[in-house]
Amino acid sequence: MAGREEELELTTSIVSLASYSDELSLLAREWLQQTGWHFSSQEISTSLAQGRCHLLTKDLGDGHRALLLAFPGTENVRDAKVDLRMKAVPFGGASVPEFIKAAQENRKSTALPLVHKGFDDYTMAAVFQAPADTALFGRKGTLGEQLAAELKDNPDEILLLTGHSLGGAAATLTAARLSDMGVRPQQLRVITFGAPAVGDERFARRYETKMDLTRVVMDGDPVAAALQSLGTRYVQFGRKERWQQNRSSARFEHEMVVYLDDALRSYFHVVQSQGDLQSRMIESHPKQANGGIFVTMSMIQADPLLTEDTDDIRTVLRGSWQKRYTPCVLDDEEDEEMGQALPALCQAAKRSGCKYVIQQVLTTKRIREETYNFRIVLETTIYDTKGNLLAAESKSTTASRMTPLEAVLYLEFLSMQDLDLVFGVQNT
Repeated sequence: MAGREEELELTTSIVSLASYSDELSLLAREWLQQTGWHFSSQEISTSLAQGRCHLLTKDLGDGHRALLLAFPGTENVRDAKVDLRMKAVPFGGASVPEFIKAAQENRKSTALPLVHKGFDDYTMAAVFQAPADTALFGRKGTLGEQLAAELKDNPDEILLLTGHSLGGAAATLTAARLSDMGVRPQQLRVITFGAPAVGDERFARRYETKMDLTRVVMDGDPVAAALQSLGTRYVQFGRKERWQQNRSSARFEHEMVVYLDDALRSYFHVVQSQGDLQSRMIESHPKQANGGIFVTMSMIQADPLLTEDTDDIRTVLRGSWQKRYTPCVLDDEEDEEMGQALPALCQAAKRSGCKYVIQQVLTTKRIREETYNFRIVLETTIYDTKGNLLAAESKSTTASRMTPLEAVLYLEFLSMQDLDLVFGVQNT
């Protein structure tokens, strides 16, 4: 189905960002929770690694649920040591004790596939060594054992695994372990971002048919090919998608925000060409406002470098209102003289049965001596249909931690959290 892959890639890119622990990632996690995703996170430290993962579930409303397992990339010194522990260890077995025993075999004489020791240490710590704090599915055992049992008992269930960089390596190894525990290939869908290779040729050939793996690689990202360039035995497998960074963001190609930016643009382009998508994974039920909301065409004052982003920015600003509130009507008439148009907008809002009129102005301005950094300001004004001012919000940020398009989403999300009270809905 057209748009299905774009939806999956956008969902997994948002979740991969949210699996980190910085401020921007925690905000992404809060947004996901507001769209109906439930997080169950665990962090388990061993002498070899500090394993971290997030299990996400969402009721899709038709009796089915989405099930997603995400891993963060390198965040601290212990993670960096995991990355550098490139020694190969045997990979095999069908249970947790057998996994541990296989890794202790002599790698020179074994017939088993070989994998990156650091990545395997991280994966075992995160998913397969210590018992989970809670019985997530009413079962006992490690998180990996619970997942394997749940998937085998529900053969129509699909587990989506994802991660960026080190997290992508852990997602791939986890899928391989679950396969060895008896989970069917059709139940294991893996999407990684900028992930390095995890195993040798034997590993690639054994597991390429045991999971559905898509490797998203940004043009110029050195990490995805780092191990091969170092002359190791590790090779990639799966379906490779090569993405190209947008010219408005000259960031380090390996950053997760760069991957998310591309996923957003691909998804928006499908929306613009085909109309709104029924995207159950990243959308929630709108909040009931105490009156109709009439959203006018946004005024965008873009820096010349961001002119090509105008359509995507307008898609973000306008679409977010209908996805958050109901009833909500979008005005299709573009009028750059927004202040002078207010009386006519109020009349149009009345005809649409709305109580509120929304006007937004977005301004982007390049920061001096920083070619690809911008000050972004989003001003939101709310009137009643008599033209009386009810509320005004002004939010600003820079594109120092994210791309300009992501900065617009960030500001819109913060603004709407503040405006919930204006429309008589609770900020949950």
